[in-house]
Amino acid sequence: MNSALSMLRSVGLLMTTLTALNLAWGTAAVAAEKYPTKAVTVIHGFKPGGGSDQLSSVTQPVLEKILKQRFVNVYKPGADGAIAWKEVGKDSKPDGYTLTTVLTPKTQLNSMVNRDAGYTMADFEPIANMIFDPGILVVAPDSKYKSLNDLVDAAKKAPGSIRLSHSGEGGDDWYNALMIEKLTGAKFNLVPFDGDAPAMQAAMGGHVDACTTNVGVVTGLVRGKKLRGLAVYTPQRLTSISEVPTLRELGVNLVEGSYRGYLAPKGTPKEIIKILADALEKVSKDPQFLEASAAINMVPQFKRDQELKTFLDEQDATLRKVAKEMKLIQ
Repeated sequence: MNSALSMLRSVGLLMTTLTALNLAWGTAAVAAEKYPTKAVTVIHGFKPGGGSDQLSSVTQPVLEKILKQRFVNVYKPGADGAIAWKEVGKDSKPDGYTLTTVLTPKTQLNSMVNRDAGYTMADFEPIANMIFDPGILVVAPDSKYKSLNDLVDAAKKAPGSIRLSHSGEGGDDWYNALMIEKLTGAKFNLVPFDGDAPAMQAAMGGHVDACTTNVGVVTGLVRGKKLRGLAVYTPQRLTSISEVPTLRELGVNLVEGSYRGYLAPKGTPKEIIKILADALEKVSKDPQFLEASAAINMVPQFKRDQELKTFLDEQDATLRKVAKEMKLIQ
């Protein structure tokens, strides 16, 4: 008798637990179906006008039409993006309403070389990569350095005399500058700024000798003769600024730039990640997005969910190897 009662109680407890789980799953599914019900905040670790802002400018107008909700950009520059990435990865609720941008290799490199970054890539759920933005070396239009060779020769003759601005230590531009030094034997005076925009503005104003940045940020300025390109870090010349040679043409075997997309805090429901990734995949095929990207030489490169995670893991392994070789990390 006691055995039968015990069995009945166990069955009842199991049924209650299953009912609770079904209700929880049902609630999550309903929440995901309705998502987003309010504006979504995208936190950027840099000032307006930089690379992550360019991503937003070509992506979010289309995304808002698809999801019928606003995506609000909030800028929290500092520590080469680490302030924003820590806030999203460590301190934000994983409900889909606070996102950030992933800038590869910047987001990864910063967490590797900056001991006080306060975040790791394990703190995020990958959503989707949207674009690849190639690197470029620029100078002021009236600069006495008319070619890459001029700049490199000057940096070799007087090591540390050439001021080269970039978007911050631990970022792709900083990494590219180190690679150019390694491949040419030059030694620059690297000057960090909080993002692409102030770095290239310093070059435009003649406050530094040159700037390593991204094509998407400066295409309009190069075409408008407010900056002059010395080299692009692409396999072939770019059509809209075809006068700018590639590094490879000039004997420097480097093809680099920045992949850009979106991350959510770790623990964000898979249903919400799927809604965002599905919407961004639609964005990646939309004529408005494609035209806006082409106008500033950013190349659509869509990767989502597990594909993006695999890509980031592979990049992480490569960057760690290079960083160790360059003695940036142990």
